[in-house]
Amino acid sequence: MKKIISVIFIFIVLAGCSSAQKASEVNAVRVSVAPYLQMDCKALATEQNSLLTEARSLGAQVDSEYNEDKGAELVAWILFAPAAFFIDGNAESAGQLASIKGQLEAVQEAQKINECVM
Repeated sequence: MKKIISVIFIFIVLAGCSSAQKASEVNAVRVSVAPYLQMDCKALATEQNSLLTEARSLGAQVDSEYNEDKGAELVAWILFAPAAFFIDGNAESAGQLASIKGQLEAVQEAQKINECVM
């Protein structure tokens, strides 16, 4: 029974130390729709496609960094526990993804305002 409790405790500690996020956990940052209101529907569609491509790429990068971070954290806990507290996470790429998600929302809002048929 003590072994089971110890394993559960270790798992909880390991799961909660890293600040890394999965792409699906990254929330959009609010971006003003104003610059997009000046675009016509064709330009908005082009911008949306470009942002979607960039979001997919950054999402894959964020997920990859998340997996690497969790793996490094596990190794750090096994070999030298204090080192686990110095793992950086993926805040930079997650921030970029949040910005892209916000831009996508702004483009979609502009498409609705400009009554673009999607």
